[in-house]
Amino acid sequence: MPRPKSSTSAGTRQRLSDAALDLFHMRGYNGTSVQDIVAAAGAPKGTFYNHFASKEDLALDSVARYSAAMGLEMLDERRAGTPRERIVGHLRYITGLGDTMGDRGCLLGNFASEIPAHSDALRAAVDAGLSRWVAVLAVAIEQARAAGEVHGDEPAGDLAGFIVSSYEGAAARAKASGDLTALHEFLTITTGRILT
Repeated sequence: MPRPKSSTSAGTRQRLSDAALDLFHMRGYNGTSVQDIVAAAGAPKGTFYNHFASKEDLALDSVARYSAAMGLEMLDERRAGTPRERIVGHLRYITGLGDTMGDRGCLLGNFASEIPAHSDALRAAVDAGLSRWVAVLAVAIEQARAAGEVHGDEPAGDLAGFIVSSYEGAAARAKASGDLTALHEFLTITTGRILT
């Protein structure tokens, strides 16, 4: 029977997880070593493997944590506002992250461009995160169409996929340039012309 984790051990795991998310987002998977992570977490290198089986395992943890913080719950019909208001609020939230992370891009998009050749598990996790975003957004678009707030006849899933892909491209451009203009353009055009 495994020993119960002490509060110190749980704190070390959290510090490793936090450091990894920050470093993976800033430097990418290939640009971040286990040594970088333990140094940023202030943990002895030997403790890393007490908490995570591998760097890939920790990257999967980062993808799950990042995906959970994307504000998809804002699109839920049980939230206040009309469907279109919820969509616009979510897009403002996700592009607003660029104000603090414009030089980092989106972790999912960043990993999508560097991981596939290295890890099937990580590729699948990133794909699942992006696919979930598309699916939740598509439901909100269908609701907005039913309410007469959004028009057009393309399938809601296709429109949601286009919006997510457009966001990922804008986030990549903002990261490459260090300028948030692409994210602002994405928000203006998506909310002002596409979702009408």
